[in-house]
Amino acid sequence: MTETTNALTPVGINAAFTVPESGGEPATAYMIRGGWAVQHQAAATAPPQRGATLRELWPKLPAAYLAGVDATCGTDTQHVYFFKGSTCMLYDIARNEPVGGSSPVQIGDKLPGLRNGAPDFSQGVDAGMAASDGTVYLFRGGQFVNYDLDSDEVLELGTIEKDWANTAFPDSDVYGGVVAAFNHPATRNGYLVAPGGTRYAECDTDPDDHRVTSGGKALRDRWPYRTFLSVLDGADGRLWVFDIGSGQKIRQTQTGRESGGVVISPDGFRALATAKGDGGGEGSLALLDITAGSLKTVGAGVWPYRMAVLPDASAAYVTNPLSDTAHRVDLATGEARPIDVGPRPDGIVASPEGDCVYVATDGDPAVAVVDTATNTVVRRFGGSMTAQCTALTPDGAALCFGIHSGVNAVAVAMTTSAGDPPLVRVGQSPEQLAASPDGGFVYVANRGHEVKVIDVAAVSEAGPVRTPRDRTNAVAASPDGEHLFVTSERADSVQQLPVSGGEPVAEFALGAALGNDAFLAVGPAWG
Repeated sequence: MTETTNALTPVGINAAFTVPESGGEPATAYMIRGGWAVQHQAAATAPPQRGATLRELWPKLPAAYLAGVDATCGTDTQHVYFFKGSTCMLYDIARNEPVGGSSPVQIGDKLPGLRNGAPDFSQGVDAGMAASDGTVYLFRGGQFVNYDLDSDEVLELGTIEKDWANTAFPDSDVYGGVVAAFNHPATRNGYLVAPGGTRYAECDTDPDDHRVTSGGKALRDRWPYRTFLSVLDGADGRLWVFDIGSGQKIRQTQTGRESGGVVISPDGFRALATAKGDGGGEGSLALLDITAGSLKTVGAGVWPYRMAVLPDASAAYVTNPLSDTAHRVDLATGEARPIDVGPRPDGIVASPEGDCVYVATDGDPAVAVVDTATNTVVRRFGGSMTAQCTALTPDGAALCFGIHSGVNAVAVAMTTSAGDPPLVRVGQSPEQLAASPDGGFVYVANRGHEVKVIDVAAVSEAGPVRTPRDRTNAVAASPDGEHLFVTSERADSVQQLPVSGGEPVAEFALGAALGNDAFLAVGPAWG
């Protein structure tokens, strides 16, 4: 059932290109990852306008190209080259049709100057982009060519490390090769994407002065991700992922039964969910690559329940109530290491710095603090009570945890404190907690007809948010703090509500009813 692999960590984009303004439409940047692409306004620092499969965007590409291409090369027109293996195709993005025939041709036939000027490039291309003078650059390994499309000749052949070097940035990740490249239309500015597909360096695309012009930067800082909502049925492991802005359903898949939660990983590429093992066997941590659609599982104890992912996405920590442990799961290799944390561990959250995780238990004191460097419990706090679901304020100062056992309250504990924390009664049993982005409030789904709101500083209940259905069992907050996402037992949708209360502003239809337990997570994701 489970798989241990050294290739769990997903890569980022593998191709990109831009097209200039046309017909009143602004200049656009497309970024490709496998068979999926996102469309950004080239001049904006904003989430993409949409994400879609290559088949949806450019249906007349060859069938072999629709699952993914090796590279693209813009031309500062609406014409773009797509490369796969030793073949390529020229495609008109505005007209959405191939140029010069519907079948791919050999690179050496489409760009004949490569045969003599740079024969290796006839066998395949890693990346390409337009230069500021109307020529193009093609990249293969650590080499590049500057190619004139009008005269079909190689104007320059060299290496990135030597010919694009800038002494101000001597150790750039792009000198050994790039996986994608694209220019900013009508300017000399360009972007070289380093191996791994998540970081880039800026560059000057002028053939007389091409060079790297910045240090390494995170691609998502310049080209942000969209905000996704993940929904997990806790009974049978059905998992949905939606784009909050458009309502687009990105994925629906099956993970495993009797889950304790779902998260969107900080790297933005995966949704993670836990599942109990069959017949007392080993359970799993499911890793869904959101846009690729691939699902991998790794072992994580007999009953992996709640989980937290470190901010750098290097590891997940998963509680195992049946074994009194939390497992550290390496998200690159799948290696799982148990850590003794105390009786019946439940909720778990990672600190903003990733230096520790907080584990809710039935111990005394209730919260175990695990140092992520040594993977040992270094202290405990939270008083003598049974701690369950958890939420940490974004500044890491306050840990809130739910208490059932007839208490039906949420404890508000300072992470640096000792002794019994104050409690806020929340009506029925708290099932899932979510902190507001500013840390001022914690929202509580409590199996009632409303979401309870806790004022963290005042340690008191603020006005509740009425929900469309009774038996609310899951809640998540939007990144801007303006909305809540809620669902309920046996509901067939997720509702988006203003935090100030009122009627739903959006509904995400699931197409089937949830079971008694559900889990929600919201976060920025690629796609």
